This record gives sequence, C-alpha cells and structure tokens, in this order.
Amino acid sequence: MRAMKPKYLMNSLQRRFLPSSAYQSEWDEETVPSWFHHELSDLHHQKREKQAKLHMTLPASCAQALQTHGIWIKHNALPREFFRRLKFEAFDYFVGQRDRNKRLLSNWHNAQSFTLPLNYTHLLRQPFLQSAITDELIPPPLQYAAGRKGKPMYQLEAMAQCAPAFRFETDGNSTPPFEIEHDARAPGATALLFLETITPEDGALFYIPGSHRMTEQRIFWEYQRHIDLAEIDEEEESPITGLSDLQELDLPPLLPLNVQANTLLIWDRTGFHGRLPSTNNSQNAHTAHRLALRADLSTKSSARSN
Repeated sequence: MRAMKPKYLMNSLQRRFLPSSAYQSEWDEETVPSWFHHELSDLHHQKREKQAKLHMTLPASCAQALQTHGIWIKHNALPREFFRRLKFEAFDYFVGQRDRNKRLLSNWHNAQSFTLPLNYTHLLRQPFLQSAITDELIPPPLQYAAGRKGKPMYQLEAMAQCAPAFRFETDGNSTPPFEIEHDARAPGATALLFLETITPEDGALFYIPGSHRMTEQRIFWEYQRHIDLAEIDEEEESPITGLSDLQELDLPPLLPLNVQANTLLIWDRTGFHGRLPSTNNSQNAHTAHRLALRADLSTKSSARSN
C-alpha cells in the first residue's frame, strides 16, 4: 500500500467525516490548497481571455452557444453534393486502410471506436478529404472552444454500432455502464463531422450543457478527485466518474444528442460528455461502424496534472 502524504491524509479525513456543504461555499485554503486553486482557475482564466480575442471570428450564435453551453451543433454543415463526395472518399479510404492494417482488423470485433490519422500529403487521391481538413469550417469554432489558436489534428473515427464493453453489466458494484469523460486540467476541444446518422440504438452521444464552467464547486470536486487518485494503489484502476458525481455538482441531466448525417458537433472537453450504451442487438452490430471526421485541439495542461 502506498503511503499517503500528510496533507492528502488530512484532506481525505475532512472529506469523509465533515459535511459536504462545508466545501460548496467560497473557496478557502483549508479545503483546497492555494497552489491547486490558482493553477486551475488561472488556466481557465487564460482560456477565457483567449476566447475573447477569438470571439469576432465566429457567428454570434456559435460563440454564444460555446460560451453558454460548452457545445455547438450545426446541422447540414456542408453543401449536399460536397458532403456526398466527401462521404464516398472517407469510406473508400477507411476500408482500404482497415484491410491493409492487421492491427485494426484484429480489433475490429472488439473496439468501441478507433481512429485513422489524416495527413494532407497521404490524401492525394481524396481531394474532398484534403479540402475538408484544410477548410475553415472547423478550425475557428474549435479554436474558440479550446481557447487556443492552433492547428487541429484530424482523424477519421469509426464508432461501433454496438460496443460490448458498454452494456449494462456492473458486476454487482456501482461502476457506471458507460464512461463519462471530462478534462479540466488539460482543456481542449473536439469536433465531429458525422458522415452517417447515429441512432439512439447505436449509442447516443451526450453532453451536459454548462458543465464546462470552472466554478468554485467544480474546483473543489476536481481537488477531491486529485486526492482520490493519490490514494489508490499503483495496481488499481483510476476512479470512474459516475452519475453520482454529476448529482454532487448539481448539474443538469445528460443531454442525448440527435445526430444526423452531415451534422457538425464542437464541444469544450472540460464539460462532461460521452456516449450512452448501445442497445443494437442486430447480427452485424459488432462489425458495422459509423464514420465521422474528427478534429482535436488541446491546450497546455496544468504543470501538476501529470
């Protein structure tokens, strides 16, 4: 068993035996150390300052949605004929790469999703894919959501219609049947341009509107998570964020997203997001995948987060 540092032990005891309401008021150094509070609040303050400079590059509705909710949804993102040709090229490229890559082929039946990197110089026979990763449709709102004017990393993502690991099987414990993702200590943003419709049976994506805001309550919650990570043994798995954590933060319910083909989603990864379990039990559900063009942009992480 790894020995706990005195400051971790004290905070762990306070968290376990004192009322939780004591930590949901204004911050003080007795509940969250100043170094942790300052690093996290400064990181997100810098992000907001950068967003203010990028605000004028976006339509007002886009900037408002990302600022207020942390997510922006654009339906019919591309002209119909351009989208049709882009989809054809993407599927042709994906099938060719999959059949030539033994690793992808071996994981085909088990993966919940996997990605193929997209590089401009490798897409000489895919002019519409080339255009999609050099166009200005995705970068400006993605840069705003991430708070960084950088170059996105593009991938082709294949999402399984039915993922075995995401079924409702908890083995008698409180482990959630699906993963809730978030990253406050290395803020960034993700964009997905869906080439196919994602039905609720396939496993709907979700995002909790407003959960990207770095409130005092969220900072305290992040610190408790930091303590939990320090307490576990090296052999143990990291704690999983569950529905009880969302209730603790007084967040609204999960928002399943209605995703049609040619829909563009861009979200702030500080917010809580993920994918609900699939209920697709069709015979080919484990081998059929939905494709999307993915772009990611990350910012500088907290110095102590690694």
